[in-house]
Amino acid sequence: MRFREAKDWHFDLDHYLNPYLPRNRISRLPKPLSRFSGYRDGPRPEVGNVLVASWAFVGAFVGIITIEALFMIPAIHNHGVPLLIASSGAAAILEFNAIESPFAQPRNSLVGHFISAVIGVGVTKLFYLNSDPGDLRWLAGAVACGLASASMALTETIHPPAGATALLAAVDPQVQQLGWYLLPLVLLSSAITLIISLLLNNIHRQYPMYWWTPADLSKKTMGNDIEEKSTSSSTTPLGSKLLQHVEDTGQPMIRITRERIVVPDHIYLASEERKVLEILHQRLEDGLPRQPGPAVQP
Repeated sequence: MRFREAKDWHFDLDHYLNPYLPRNRISRLPKPLSRFSGYRDGPRPEVGNVLVASWAFVGAFVGIITIEALFMIPAIHNHGVPLLIASSGAAAILEFNAIESPFAQPRNSLVGHFISAVIGVGVTKLFYLNSDPGDLRWLAGAVACGLASASMALTETIHPPAGATALLAAVDPQVQQLGWYLLPLVLLSSAITLIISLLLNNIHRQYPMYWWTPADLSKKTMGNDIEEKSTSSSTTPLGSKLLQHVEDTGQPMIRITRERIVVPDHIYLASEERKVLEILHQRLEDGLPRQPGPAVQP
């Protein structure tokens, strides 16, 4: 039996999960709530980097000082909780600066961080079964970080600060002593950062770009949501209902239309590259009024 090409070894969690998820209804909320949940009914204005830097400073300052204040509450601090888990600083930089990055979206910041914390604590507990776990702390850290990285990649929840959380759970003595108590702390700090991000980033910018996926969840089937292509082309779903491969016609261009994203057959896109294209498609969908009349084939 011949081995398949590397690009065929692809697991897409969304392909199995998204058909069972409800469509995003944020647009139906009252306008202030929908705005501070990331919805826009038109193109968002561009802002300069001075304003971005200013809000990034305010966001990181407010986020970190809020988490520190909560961790100093006796009910929490008496469990041996440090003043701050270092990975929260990296999360603050990401979620107040690179707010358009897939890594900074709520799915990644919450789910990716929690998965990594579970792996970090779990691996540490396993290594503590050894009679002298201190000598293997270096190995536990490497295993925890590697497993967290792979798990986030497979679940499409990559969040770089989460790798630091998994590592700290294994190698930092103070964080290590928290054990499973680290999990609610990670959820709490991630939720606080997310709430402050929603409040501050939506004053002049837009956050999040999506909550779970940039794909349109109102289209539940792979075959009926997009018009059929001509007989000279072939359709290959790559984890997105909008993304299609077509035969190379001599013009190796990626095209984004109102109905679909068309990619030449010889180009393989990684998960994060697909997400970027889907974000651009969603902006096109949200920013332009739909014109009556027949759809134009690309």
